[in-house]
Amino acid sequence: MPIDLKQFRQNLTYTVQAPVTPVIADLHEIAEIDHLAELKQKEYGKKALYYFLGVVISVVLIIVVSTFVTNTGFLGWLLILFVIALIGLIIGFIYALVNRAKFGRINIINYRYQSTQRILQMLSRDMDANANIQLQLSFLPIQKNEYKTSTTPHPVKTGWKVDNYQHEWINIQGLFLDKTRFELSATTLSKKQYGWKRGSSGKSKYKSKTKSVGLDIHLSLTYSQRRYGAIKIFKDEVNGAVKLPKLSHLRDLRVTDKSIALAVRIAPNVADNQEEIYQTVTAMFLSLYQVLNLAKALSK
Repeated sequence: MPIDLKQFRQNLTYTVQAPVTPVIADLHEIAEIDHLAELKQKEYGKKALYYFLGVVISVVLIIVVSTFVTNTGFLGWLLILFVIALIGLIIGFIYALVNRAKFGRINIINYRYQSTQRILQMLSRDMDANANIQLQLSFLPIQKNEYKTSTTPHPVKTGWKVDNYQHEWINIQGLFLDKTRFELSATTLSKKQYGWKRGSSGKSKYKSKTKSVGLDIHLSLTYSQRRYGAIKIFKDEVNGAVKLPKLSHLRDLRVTDKSIALAVRIAPNVADNQEEIYQTVTAMFLSLYQVLNLAKALSK
């Protein structure tokens, strides 16, 4: 399923319902698109710099020539040549900037497709090869108005405000071989502080600071009550079965006869670390299935 580059550039989202294998192939293609975009963005960035330096040099040369060349005829020809060169350099500079911005648009957030690919490979081991998964994967940045959840006064700085953002950038749904249905999602949390600050010179300057709050991962399993119904016997002890990496902590755990839901937060300093995300998701699945397997044995 080749990626529609034009549509992908516009939406920066990937939505699909298909078996895992072709989805992983698409993620490989997305990675290649991103790699090419990174290279092209750097290439056109360098070109823009060279064109800009050319513009500056041309302007300097025009000033110098106009000052020191006294032959009017010769001066006229030189100025015409320099002006033509200057126009060409300005056009080249604008062209380079436009292309740099175009490729910058698809220079996407790497850890999102990297962690998604690893998670899907892990999940596929316990799924039918032909079973479909539903995937919604967004590469949009979090600082967008549509992801703003609230604006509050700054708790310390008078006149300052705090914008809170949250963006669910991935949602995966599927069915395991044991007929357990799963849903996994990850939501990035961020806040932006901004306001006017008076400097040492007495002038007021607008300041802003954005920082990560963390990454919330939610996992829910919906299972057969007949297969795993005994979970209700020890659902109060389920918390002790959840083992997470050091930089992740449990936020919520809910158990019923038919489902179990787990919410975990990854620390802000590793919220964009694909290895930490993968390890946390793996630990969440292993922890819940440890409980379900015990419930299955008791159910028998």
